[in-house]
Amino acid sequence: MSSTDVQDDPWGRRWCHAPRHRAPYHPAGLGGSRLIPRAMREPVVEGIISMLLAALLFASGASIARFASVTVNTFALVFWTNLFCFLIMGVWCLLRPMGGVATRRLGLHFLRSIFTYGALLTYFYAIATISFANAVVLQSLGPVFVPILALVVLRKLSDRHVWIGVVVSFAGVALIIPPDRIGMSLGDIAALLAAMGGAAAALVIWSLAATEPPQRQMFYFSLFALMFAVIPLPWAWQVPSAIELFQIGLIAAFIIIGQYFYARAFTLSPGDKVNTWSYMSIVFAAIIGRIVWNEPILVTTCAGAALIVFGARLASRKLAERT
Repeated sequence: MSSTDVQDDPWGRRWCHAPRHRAPYHPAGLGGSRLIPRAMREPVVEGIISMLLAALLFASGASIARFASVTVNTFALVFWTNLFCFLIMGVWCLLRPMGGVATRRLGLHFLRSIFTYGALLTYFYAIATISFANAVVLQSLGPVFVPILALVVLRKLSDRHVWIGVVVSFAGVALIIPPDRIGMSLGDIAALLAAMGGAAAALVIWSLAATEPPQRQMFYFSLFALMFAVIPLPWAWQVPSAIELFQIGLIAAFIIIGQYFYARAFTLSPGDKVNTWSYMSIVFAAIIGRIVWNEPILVTTCAGAALIVFGARLASRKLAERT
């Protein structure tokens, strides 16, 4: 193994992201690389594609959550979503056994679930209380916090390509949703908390990727998140209608598959680099808004999307040069 094939994870362990040294479990679950054309199965490209798929699935799930949140309270919506996620994971594990769920990193799985559950809860609240576009944009600021948290918490300094790429992509975000359209309501604050929770979860996922296959990560996430979601039920119990359950089932499917590809992206590339591509969920949300709600796509939206792509590509530049 050459020195260019080894990368330190944010918790001090060493891991490999080169295609010629893939871990035995990789790819798992959904079929991994089989969903991606052979010509595109380079580690950087495959990691970026996995993150793009995750961004598309998260934006799709958020659009359906916007409908469900009109009639289902936030705590009940999160509970039923996590219940469906757990059921989907149960079926998934039966159809595609992952070689056991034994792990020596249960604490990190638990910590990741806390951050992700908190992000999901605050995000659903934001979707229910502020405009869909603002909720998606604010929640998608997570990539800004990843290198900051990595520096403050882990004393890990990302290279200049990451910082410049994050700033450029953030400028694209500002073009799509100007700051003067964002207030400081509880919904806006909740969306920002969702972004910070997502960034914290990203750091943990980055570490888990060194030893834990995506399917195992999803098993523990769905288990612990369901446990957390049960706690507020005595004060927020609600049985959804058949249509609402169908919507929640779709949300859960988008989330669980999106989380799979999100975790998988971190097994292929360093998290601070590949995570910048999750900004694309804003672009996907704009397209969905145009199709579903006939929301206009302005010239500034297109320019912002171009900056997001350019910034994300810049953030992963050094990684691409090494491989």
